[in-house]
Amino acid sequence: MSRRSSRPWRTAAAALLLSASAAASAQTPAWASCQIVQAEIPVRILDGRPIATLKLNGTAVPLLVDSGAFMSILSASAAQQLKLATTALPAGSRVEGITGKIDVRSTRVEKVGLLGTELENVEFLVGGNELNAGARGVVGRNLLGWGDTEYDLAHGVVRLSFPKGYCEKTNLAYWAGEAPVIVVPLDRSQGDDTQIGISVGINGVRALAVMDTGAATTWMTLRAARRAGMDERSLLPVGRSGGIGEGRENVFLGTVGLFEIGGEKIANSEFVIGDSEYSKRDMLLGLDYFLSHRIYVSRLQGQVYITWNGGPVFVKGRVQPGEYDLRLAALPKDLLHDDADALARRGAAALAAGNFPAALADLNRACELAPGAADHFFARARVHRAMRARQAELTDLDETLRLDSGLALARIRRAWLREALDDRRGAQADLEHLDAVLPPSAHLRSEMGNLYSRFPQVPQALRQLDLWVGTHPKDAELAGVLNSRCWLRARVAIDLPLALEDCKEAVKRDEGAAHHRDSLGWTYLRLGDAARAKSAFDGALKLQESAFSLYGRGLSNLRLNDAAAGERDLAAARKLDPRIDADVLKEGFEFAEALARPKVAGS
Repeated sequence: MSRRSSRPWRTAAAALLLSASAAASAQTPAWASCQIVQAEIPVRILDGRPIATLKLNGTAVPLLVDSGAFMSILSASAAQQLKLATTALPAGSRVEGITGKIDVRSTRVEKVGLLGTELENVEFLVGGNELNAGARGVVGRNLLGWGDTEYDLAHGVVRLSFPKGYCEKTNLAYWAGEAPVIVVPLDRSQGDDTQIGISVGINGVRALAVMDTGAATTWMTLRAARRAGMDERSLLPVGRSGGIGEGRENVFLGTVGLFEIGGEKIANSEFVIGDSEYSKRDMLLGLDYFLSHRIYVSRLQGQVYITWNGGPVFVKGRVQPGEYDLRLAALPKDLLHDDADALARRGAAALAAGNFPAALADLNRACELAPGAADHFFARARVHRAMRARQAELTDLDETLRLDSGLALARIRRAWLREALDDRRGAQADLEHLDAVLPPSAHLRSEMGNLYSRFPQVPQALRQLDLWVGTHPKDAELAGVLNSRCWLRARVAIDLPLALEDCKEAVKRDEGAAHHRDSLGWTYLRLGDAARAKSAFDGALKLQESAFSLYGRGLSNLRLNDAAAGERDLAAARKLDPRIDADVLKEGFEFAEALARPKVAGS
């Protein structure tokens, strides 16, 4: 990794002032005739998402901090629970994400609590898909882009910044000291004055990147990868993904030989590559980049200031930490040792960056300083989970829920953990509690249904999945939940016509998902329609090789009296997964044993 200094600047003469109009922790760096009034938005990194809590009409609502979103958004269920009236967008309006159109309406929130003050009559879009990490919507650039914005996410802070005086030519990376500062101009070619677009290099080829805190990892289009000379045959398929908009995309991993921003050069990093053609951008610089850098977006100057924090840039990068030259880093200052909330935010950021020891040290101290803060123990439970320390995770989840029994995300995580530890009674108790307190439209109900199906408690599982499907008719996850409901019914051989409807609809909604076609094939086998089952498995195997699909096609061929083809498929399935016979029986397809027995006897 190499860097060169761009317009170096020293902070020795800079003074720090406090602004009475900013939040209590806000600071105002000042030098010469330029001052910056700043106010902080605390941000927690949860499950790879930066989350800030705003008060909407007096109710605390967790929202994803998304520098890639031009407007703030609420989920439909959040708007419903806040009793917000919605209206249609003006005729001809269209909102899109990277995987397609977002079906939205509009609302206005009378009072938005932000930075110790209340904003009045703030417009939000309503719609899109539910988000993870408990987020009920998005904080977009209509709030983040009031003025300049500083992203110090390694410390769990976003600072809204307002330059005062003669700041047009001042280097605004006031924290940098002797460290090199990367300065790149904002790209306005997309016609959006608030978008953080910059020019980057991918294997020496210029590309347009958008700096997007809402993207968990850095992402580039397949179109850009081709232009940069990347061989598609070298890309590793890793599944399908979606965002807040409709649609899904195929996702790959690929190695970029050289990535450049200004004078920053990063070699041999593994990037996520999507085949979506909706995006006009070549790349999203995601949360992984923000966690490894401190970034100041100057809309006044039309420039972005970036310094490196001293750790790996991309979590999937192949350069070891010891290979970095820390003389090129603007190392963050130590936090006050008694600021529990700041330590917890930094610890959560360290977890997201993959630095588990640092995360654990910060969260240990935060829990010690604030033993009554449930969020700190829940954050530490996430660290223990990442470190595969199950008993320590369970202890922290128990304490989290003792302190705050209403944390639904902690309770569903404990339910899964209890199930993994063979504490079925405890897991069921958590599920029953969630069922009693969550609204019918809660996004967690699909996950509850999947956990109930593990026991298996079929009526309870179907009830949760039915509730989710009935309240999420346009969610991008709908195809996956329909597939789960189909698979459950096919496994236990109940309501097979309903299972068939679900699987057909899942395939229709996401034609590129191999496992939806696989579920359809097993449903047809249950119904005794071997010809249609074989066709479904053929479609699944064209998309992805799978032991289950090979085994299912083998059974279909045997039922169609094509013994040679059937035995070939069964052999291929067993080679791919030697446990496939037992796994098929475990899933409940007992008829498979008799069909496959000749091959078992002769092997």
